[in-house]
Amino acid sequence: MTAPRRGTVLTVAALATFALLSGQGAAVADGPVVETDGAVRGQAGLTETGREARAPKLPYLCSGKVDYPHSSHTKNYTINVHFDTACKMVAPNVSTEGSLSRSRWCGWEQLKTSKGGKKNTRKLRVVAPKGCKAGTKYRYKGQARFYVSGPQGKGSAHVYNQNDSEIKCTKR
Repeated sequence: MTAPRRGTVLTVAALATFALLSGQGAAVADGPVVETDGAVRGQAGLTETGREARAPKLPYLCSGKVDYPHSSHTKNYTINVHFDTACKMVAPNVSTEGSLSRSRWCGWEQLKTSKGGKKNTRKLRVVAPKGCKAGTKYRYKGQARFYVSGPQGKGSAHVYNQNDSEIKCTKR
């Protein structure tokens, strides 16, 4: 399979189907909510996969959070989005796969994907930075899949966040 050309509008597709316990996600922003492939807006707990809705929580008590895409505070003319995993106790394997997209007249255009993982950790941050043309304005969306695994089971969450107004590409 060849990689899509730069600038191609992509439809964000789920890599696999993952179950979230009902009520585990919390919306963190007001404004119009646009659901993205069953994702929860803002932050969600990483819950056990492949189980019924009444399954017990994993002992690592991890959550995945996608912040609002924003102009970088460290690099000129760059839009960033952070994907943060935080666990109450050390988890054997934590990983994240996320993407940054912008709204175009024809839909969401995927700009950047990033992924990362750590072993025996409580925290993981993955960043998806993308350079932008000075003065341009777009709405941006970040979305990620968060994973945790170990001897007590596997868990995941699908989370997104987006700007409800345009961001101007500026110098830091």
